[in-house]
Parts: sequence; structure tokens; C-alpha cells
Amino acid sequence: MTNVLSNIDTLRTQRITSVEDSHKSLLGQYLTPVGIAAFMASLLDIYGPKEETISLLDPGAGLGVLFCSFLEKKRATHFQGVINIDAYEIDETILPHLKNVVNEFSALPNVRTQIITKDFIKTATYEIRAGSNRMYSHIIMNPPYKKIISTSDYRYCLRDIGVETVNLYSAFLAVAAHLLVQGGVVVAIIPRSFCNGLYFLPFRKFILRHTELLHIHTFHSRRDAFKEESVLQENVIIVLRKGKNQPVGVCVSSSGGKHFDDYSENIVLFNDIVKPNDEQLYIAIPATKNNVSEAHNFSTTYKELGIEISTGPIVDFRMKEKLVANISNDSIPLLYPVHFKNGIFSWPVKSKKPNSVFLDNLEKEKLAFKRGAYVLVKRFSTKEEKRRIQAFLISGDEITSKYFTVENHLNIVHSNKSGLDKYLAAGLFAYLNTQYFDNAFREFSGHTQVNATDLRNMKYPPWEQLIKLGKKIFHNPRIDIETTFKEEMNEDA
Repeated sequence: MTNVLSNIDTLRTQRITSVEDSHKSLLGQYLTPVGIAAFMASLLDIYGPKEETISLLDPGAGLGVLFCSFLEKKRATHFQGVINIDAYEIDETILPHLKNVVNEFSALPNVRTQIITKDFIKTATYEIRAGSNRMYSHIIMNPPYKKIISTSDYRYCLRDIGVETVNLYSAFLAVAAHLLVQGGVVVAIIPRSFCNGLYFLPFRKFILRHTELLHIHTFHSRRDAFKEESVLQENVIIVLRKGKNQPVGVCVSSSGGKHFDDYSENIVLFNDIVKPNDEQLYIAIPATKNNVSEAHNFSTTYKELGIEISTGPIVDFRMKEKLVANISNDSIPLLYPVHFKNGIFSWPVKSKKPNSVFLDNLEKEKLAFKRGAYVLVKRFSTKEEKRRIQAFLISGDEITSKYFTVENHLNIVHSNKSGLDKYLAAGLFAYLNTQYFDNAFREFSGHTQVNATDLRNMKYPPWEQLIKLGKKIFHNPRIDIETTFKEEMNEDA
């Protein structure tokens, strides 16, 4: 079996370099490295039911590395029972390799493998509706990553079994939940994007209603899991069990990459991962090291602070004819991330980006902000950057025109399109730039962008604390933000 896995790893490397990106994109296909497959198989062995007959499903088998890794794990533990495997695969370019893999262990007396060359979602949903579907004690998967358009056949198939979701990976996981026996377990490596956001709310409701969350594994860098294939999504490995008896504690683990040589884990309260009163059911994943979720118990919402958080309203490629390099009597300042260098606001600047935009009175009413104090936050960052949250402060003195506006790559904190109290703005600026806030944000957001919706769902210190913090920052801009924040919070603790 070890030789089979070694051959699979070689084939995977060859396919990464030889198969066109367009082919992989069409199928949403990213093949699992052997090291990650072995770890996933060990989780399935640990958490899966201890049965003498195992029914195993791999719904996107690829080269077969996942179910082969599970077989290797069971062989190493001297498992004497029967393992029935269903492996779905529709990529005709990979099927000959998969068949060769299956032939390698076809002589094993206790292993029976069936390759199913049908579309998993369409086949499984049809069988579920008809009541003719197989049930599984163990499921292991690396599902395809691809958006499901609203008019696709997949949407209609999934709705027929009560599943509403926007990506194939979450669709595979939801269908898997249908196919598990009570107490059955699924281990999946999937993007982390399902943890938050409105689009995945129906999926989160479905999963949390039908399964128990047992284990989440994260990688220190979003590039590590599928490094050779330049995957942009941050991936997690998740373990779910069919049932409604959610354990109090969930194992949260992490590693630097696919070799797991720096593996660490903590047991985290489920109520710290999914807050009991959170209508959005955001799934926060605390770091296994330097867990900050217990440091402060902020509960103030953005609405209670009297602020609004919006995405910059100017999408420049849609307004090319209105953009100008320099300010004029008829244009207003247009702010981009390029106007904030090393945390310092500088406008206008010489760059490829324009400095201003022409807006008529109606457009100003919809798209512009009145001069004043504001906080702006970069929308795009990566997990590998030192800070996911990069906030900037403008006090109102830097812009002399009555109005200005903001490009789509920035979020803006405002009060009905007017400026904030200057001390509140300074306090928010300081808080958003703390390591505490950055860590708290990382707990639930695996996106490659910082959405206004995410910022609206974060919790903040009370208004009075932000004002006190803001006064210190406003009157001494060279003061160390991190130290000042900690001192201020400790004073009021």
C-alpha cells in the first residue's frame, strides 16, 4: 500500500505540471497531497464508528489518495473487518490511473471497491429523493471548489433535498451529511469561506442542525495545503459526525503545512466557536497558540456605537470617463489604498491611480461623504501578512473640499455619510489596528478580503472606552497604539 501511495504522489506532481489550468478550473479540481491525505485518514480512523463492516465514500476520488490512505491506516492497525468503498470520479483523464490504483489492492480479501463514473451531486440527490441511496459509516473527501450559479441544475437538485448553497465544496459536504448513518463521520478538506458571510448562512444552518462539529484543523499559511497549485483559498480540515448531541468541547488544531511536524491542538468550547446568540452562526476558529478570545469580553455592536461601515462606493472601471488624475474645481477627491502609505495619509499622489472624480449633485448624494473624521480599512489582505486589518485615520483637516469619496478597495466607517466624532474615530482607528482585533478577526474570517459585513459583525469596546482611547491617540499621534490599548482596557477592567 505504501508503494501505491508513493506512485499516487508522483502522478499528482506530474498532473499538476502537465494538465491545463482550464481543465482543473472546469472541474474545480485540486488533488490532495499524500501527507494531508494521511492526516485526514488518521482523523477518520480516530473519530469514525468502530464497526466490523465499514462503508466508505470518497465522492471526488481523483487518484484515490484519500481512500488509499484510510486503507493504509486500517492495515497498520490490523483491522480484520470488511471495507466497502464507493469512489466517485468523472474526470476521464484521471479514471485510468484511478482504476490502476484500485487494481493494486483488488486481491485484498476484505476490501471491495466500486468506481462510480457519475456526477456525485446529481446521482446522490436523485437517489435521496427516491429513497434508494446507500448510507455510509465513513466519508472522506476533497470536494471540488467551484461556484454554483443560481440557474444551474445543481441548485435545483440540492433544493429538492433541502440544501441551499453557493459552491460545490459545501454542496458535497451537505449531501454527505444526508448519506451518513447516525454516528457516521465525514472528514473533509475545504475552503474556510463557509465560516462567515451571508451566502453560506443556509449551509451553516444545515450543517449545524444535522451534524456535530468534532475537530477543525487550520494551516498557518493558506498556501501550504495546495502550495504547488497556487490555491488562493485558505483551507481547513473539518470533522463532522451525524447527530444532534454536539460535544461541549471541539478539538482545534493547526500546523505549518502538509508534513504536520509542528502540529499543535487545543480543546475549545463549542460556544466559543459558534456564539449561542449569533443569528449569523459565524464559525470562529481560535488560534491554537496565543488564543485571544478570552482576553476581553467586548459586546458592543457597531449600531450601538452609532456608526456605519460601508464598502467604498466607487468602482473605477465602471466610471472611467469620470476619473481625473488631478483635482479641479468640478471634481472631488477620490481615495485609494495608494493614498495611505505606511499608515500616513497623503493626497494627491503621483501614481497610476486617479486622485479625483467628477460627480454630479445626484451622484454626490449617493456616492460622496462630507468632509470630517473617518476611519478607512483596506479590503484586500492575505493571511500571510503581518496584519489582516489595516486601518487608517483621516481627521478632516487633510481634505479641503466639501466632499470626497472612496474607491471600492477600501471600507469606510462613517455616520450617515458624515464624519465621526474625532475622538471616536481615533479610538476606532486604534482599536482596529491592535493585535487583539486582528487575532479576533482571523478567528472567523478566512477570506482574502476584509468585507464591510465582517467588520459589522465584530464586537467593539463601549463608546466611552473608545473615546478615552481616542483622546490619547488624537493628542499624541506618536504614542504606541498596542501599549495604550492594553493600558486603557486594563484600567477599565
